[in-house]
Amino acid sequence: MSHANDGPRFHDFTLVSFDRHGVLRDEGDLVASLVETLRRPSGPPVTDVFVFSHGWLNDRAQATATYREWIRGMGEYYFARRDEIQRRRPGFHPLLVGVHWPSAPWEDQRRLTTVEERVAFYADVIGHEAATDDLRPLLEQADRDPDTLSKENEARLHRLDELSGLRHDRVGAPPGHDRAAFEAKRIFARFRRADWRRSLDSGLLRTLLAPLWVTSFWKMKNRAVKVGHGGVHGLLRTLRQAGDPDVRVHLIGHSFGGVVCAGAVQGPDGASPLAPVHSLTLLQGALSLWSFAPEIPDSHRTGYFHPVIERGLVAGPVVATQSSHDRALGWFYKAAATLSKADHLAPGEDARLPRYGAVGSHGVAGLPDRTVALTAGASQLRFRMESGRCYNVESSALIDGGALSPVGAHSNLSHPSVAALVWEAATSA
Repeated sequence: MSHANDGPRFHDFTLVSFDRHGVLRDEGDLVASLVETLRRPSGPPVTDVFVFSHGWLNDRAQATATYREWIRGMGEYYFARRDEIQRRRPGFHPLLVGVHWPSAPWEDQRRLTTVEERVAFYADVIGHEAATDDLRPLLEQADRDPDTLSKENEARLHRLDELSGLRHDRVGAPPGHDRAAFEAKRIFARFRRADWRRSLDSGLLRTLLAPLWVTSFWKMKNRAVKVGHGGVHGLLRTLRQAGDPDVRVHLIGHSFGGVVCAGAVQGPDGASPLAPVHSLTLLQGALSLWSFAPEIPDSHRTGYFHPVIERGLVAGPVVATQSSHDRALGWFYKAAATLSKADHLAPGEDARLPRYGAVGSHGVAGLPDRTVALTAGASQLRFRMESGRCYNVESSALIDGGALSPVGAHSNLSHPSVAALVWEAATSA
């Protein structure tokens, strides 16, 4: 299907890469090209900028494929409802930008075939050269006997977690540090009991390595907020300064990409605020359900991303999907945060919600006067949205499948109704 001469083009996008610290890697002067497009377009002037961020387990090729798939779905939806969208946004013409950041929390055994290669990979994730001393015997043991946790390996796993530099500052802390105590033995036991773990490809996540994976998972979450606060925030500032003030900016983040996008909107401490973006869409967001809360129940702490709400940094709607078929968030995120029985809120608080949980499982919490609950039907293509609201969209009918996958339906986002959510947020009044 081609619409090249019949309106906006939804197969062209620019992939902008950042390193683990959020430093722009722009060998091809791609950002300068984006600025030129905004300042002196060769065609119709840009009215809307869409910035996408993938989540974990995406290398450059996977990120490119992911964005092509998302953008294809957006294009199909646009051309099905073009007249209506053009009425809402006269002269609509988008600029599409995909963000790539290094986000692999565990090794690809098809690419890393030797113990030394895997040691180097995990040492790089942990971020400390001393990690190799514990990684080598741990990985060797995982190859020989992946279902046994010795006291020596339990101690190694705890040392590796300490070397990661991650704190245990509990809910409300910066992403990556917002976790409870690390308990290697309990993580190991819980993973070993999971009946679906046998579906993992070639023992990708052997039981002995589950605690190491949890540390790596949290490192990726911490990396995501660094990339958002640093590089992507800077990219937004550059694009804002280049474009007309009436250009709308929309951020769409999947999984840890939700952390990237929220961090980009908020910016680092001390930074002058950006002009508000128009919409923020969190597709199965792997950030705390209390991220935007003015006060987290039972802790009297503020959600880390509450300034996004308090300062009005999103002029339009915030949209967050939830799916009961998402095992990455429903099981892995929870296990990575805490295994404590003290996870429930104190009596008198909202006992329906946990202290630790993801937006993609429980929605945006702690904003009762602003939050609207929706349930998306399998064929629903219309959603009424208003500016200043947070929409928790129960999307199990859309984001489903993955029964034999360790992450469930976490990345199953190719559904017309998911595209509809992005469009409704972007074109809201």
